[in-house]
Amino acid sequence: MQMFLDPHCGRIARVFGGNPLLRRTDRIEAVVMLVALLAFLAAIPIAGVVGFVTYGARDRVYVQEAHERHRVVATVAETWAGDLGVTIVQAKWPAPAGERVGTLQLAGRVKAGDSAQIWVDNDGKPVVPPTPTWLAVGEGVGTTAVALLAVGVGMVALVATVRSRLDRIRDAAWERDLRCLAEAS
Repeated sequence: MQMFLDPHCGRIARVFGGNPLLRRTDRIEAVVMLVALLAFLAAIPIAGVVGFVTYGARDRVYVQEAHERHRVVATVAETWAGDLGVTIVQAKWPAPAGERVGTLQLAGRVKAGDSAQIWVDNDGKPVVPPTPTWLAVGEGVGTTAVALLAVGVGMVALVATVRSRLDRIRDAAWERDLRCLAEAS
């Protein structure tokens, strides 16, 4: 731990050290890398907050779906064969304003007179099943990961761009110094 915090070694020495062999480009590169690291570390709690907000919003939506949707038993009146194991049926089911009749898609094989459970909203209209509330956790974690990945990629791109330009400056300086050395010989 003492070696990590020692200002005379590594990247910290490049920024703050008094080594006469360090060029200005080396110091600029070290500062850019340090700024990129600090920006990424600062982005961690921000990404956590974004993920938590996403979780809260999605959880509220999924809980509301669970309260507004419920199962009822529908009675099949007529069937037609559908694609990929889906059967299209004419069915009737109970609704708040009386019995409803409509066309539904049911998984599996059913025949006239069979009963099937379907999901309906508060008005009795057929809907898809409510989204499980545990999915909100995955969406919050995923949002956090994507935010951190975006910041990380941005910082890597910044460091790579600066490093590329500094390498060109170093190469030009070496070429100039080698020409001066060759002319002096």
